Amino acid sequence: MFFDNINDIEMLAEKSGFTIFVLPEITDNLQKESDKNHLVIFPEDEKQITIDSVRAIIEKSQVKQTKPYYIYVYHAELMNENAENAFLKLLEEPAKNYHYVLFTDSLSALLPTIISRGDLYIKRIKNPLNAPVKCDDSIKKYAKRIISAKDRELVGIITEMLNQKEFKKNARALSMKVCETAIEILYKSYFATDNPIFLKKLPKFITAYENLKQNGHIKLHLIADLC
Repeated sequence: MFFDNINDIEMLAEKSGFTIFVLPEITDNLQKESDKNHLVIFPEDEKQITIDSVRAIIEKSQVKQTKPYYIYVYHAELMNENAENAFLKLLEEPAKNYHYVLFTDSLSALLPTIISRGDLYIKRIKNPLNAPVKCDDSIKKYAKRIISAKDRELVGIITEMLNQKEFKKNARALSMKVCETAIEILYKSYFATDNPIFLKKLPKFITAYENLKQNGHIKLHLIADLC
């Protein structure tokens, strides 16, 4: 799901016990210091978030809260393996009135199991419609191939994509990125050409993205939703 206003983050976070916000950068509008309503976690030495930081979150979560309390983790993609596993365990029984909020500029670096547990919000970047799509070349390549593929070609392309080394490591997040990139390409192509065929293809990619977000079977949904 996309959002536009940084000032809406706390309102959006309050709707769920766990949210992930994808931002291009940390802005001055965001809570940076811990206070009576927030615990703020940054990477240690700007390098990684260790299990000690997650233990601090767990310890804080044992304090009863009668009002909304927010735990902000910045650059969540820098959590090491032990920290990620400890955070996942914390999410199994979230404390009442606590809202766990991860911020990242690299969604694909997060564990798919973490992504699937939270409500995902991506900051909409208001680029001119003629601006080039900004993403890794491999992501853009597969997005374009899938957009132009005939139904009988999709299975082969999707199988090839998921067999790539980088996709095997983080298939869900990268497949979601392919769908997101395809949506951007289709949207910009429509406004550049006024050809309605681009709009007709949009719903399929949106459906695939949402199903992948809900932890659906990756290959099955890519093939079934996009055919």
